[in-house]
Amino acid sequence: MGDTWTMSALDYNRNRHYTTVQIEAIQKATGTSVTGAWNDETVEAVKQWQGRHGLKADGMVGAGTYATLKAEQPRLFRFPIRTIGAWTRQTNLNNPDDAVRACESARLNRLDIVINDFAKDRAVATFDTFTKSKIRTLTQTAKSAGLEVHFMSWLMPHASFIREAAAQLLPLCADLGVASLQWDAEEPWTQAVDAQPHADAAAQLRELFAGLSCPMAANGIAFVPTEPFAPLADAVDHLVPQCYATNRNGSTPGTVVSRGVRRWRGSFGPDKVGAVGLPAFRQEGIEGFTLRQAVEANLEAVRETTIDTVIYWSLSSIADSEEIASLLRAARATA
Repeated sequence: MGDTWTMSALDYNRNRHYTTVQIEAIQKATGTSVTGAWNDETVEAVKQWQGRHGLKADGMVGAGTYATLKAEQPRLFRFPIRTIGAWTRQTNLNNPDDAVRACESARLNRLDIVINDFAKDRAVATFDTFTKSKIRTLTQTAKSAGLEVHFMSWLMPHASFIREAAAQLLPLCADLGVASLQWDAEEPWTQAVDAQPHADAAAQLRELFAGLSCPMAANGIAFVPTEPFAPLADAVDHLVPQCYATNRNGSTPGTVVSRGVRRWRGSFGPDKVGAVGLPAFRQEGIEGFTLRQAVEANLEAVRETTIDTVIYWSLSSIADSEEIASLLRAARATA
């Protein structure tokens, strides 16, 4: 067992919620064995590296040490975005060819098809989807074009809602071979009335969807209340925080991504966040940012997190802005 100093540094570094990829970069930069996990050897290597660079040699990788590591070896700490996708609107189901052309124009390689809308519901509602033949056609058209296709459904914690969701979505996901099923867990989940406890709803979801043919994910606003969301986060395979800075909400591009991802990693697990939701809407007129600067600040902040996938709301917003489409083409070209 390590001494008191080593154990203190280990605890500190683990509590910083660095991802496996970030720890590997730190290990490469400090010249120790690359395991992707904190251990005594890595703490000792960090301590020696800090001493050589005039930093306090305590083995703790705080903001200052991390910034110095990154400044010395920036290529190790710049993580490419490999997948750029977008959520659809209901109108995209009516014109699948146009939707795919919009993806191709922006060089998107992922399409997240929103299959229903319960945004305004709080009381018990009957689960259903938009017209399934249209969902099927858009899915098949997108897959034929080489896009990775995911489904996104709103989620409510009522037992009857989850039962009917399983009855409809288990066969639909299997039949169409989608890459994942993502639950949108905003107010219909967090503020539902006359529903079972969120822990019970998440347990029911886990049980009924145990035979799902693809991974499950959950998304929500970056600052979603932790208590109702945590049971769902534990029940799914990965998470998608929606980190939106727009000209109406007062958030700062880039900063909202860093803070949102850090919050979700601290609350729900450092390796659980699999993608970041970004805005393609209301990007003009953000104080202190041009549209280009806002979009690029968000993308650069995602790169800093090591997450390699972003999903934009929405495909229609991208299609309506050639400037945003061109920025996404450039981002894909550097992946």
